[in-house]
Amino acid sequence: MISITIPSLPPAEFSPNSRVHWAKKHEARLIAHDEVIALVKEQGWAGQPLDYAQVIISWGVNDKRRRDTDNFVGRSKPYIDGLVHAGVLIDDSSRNVTYQFQWHDSKQKETIITVKPCPTA
Repeated sequence: MISITIPSLPPAEFSPNSRVHWAKKHEARLIAHDEVIALVKEQGWAGQPLDYAQVIISWGVNDKRRRDTDNFVGRSKPYIDGLVHAGVLIDDSSRNVTYQFQWHDSKQKETIITVKPCPTA
């Protein structure tokens, strides 16, 4: 199992409602990938990529505003892709990974990603 905490919410450029230029979206993707890869290395991940895993993504917020969960699922894509690039997941397809998305109260905005091996996805 591995758990990483990113000190922000997923990039707004990946919201399904975003109308951002492709270059800004590409830059946001690279930053998100690098952030995930660095945090995975910091955790000391040295195992083989998981064939089957459960990925739990929890977004932490410090206010009571209403948020649209399905938009945040889309915004989390570069983080999930970063797990593949970091060697945690062999693939992020539905054959290999199950997902759980949730919210939690926090003192600051954050995204916690937990990856658990499982026998089959």
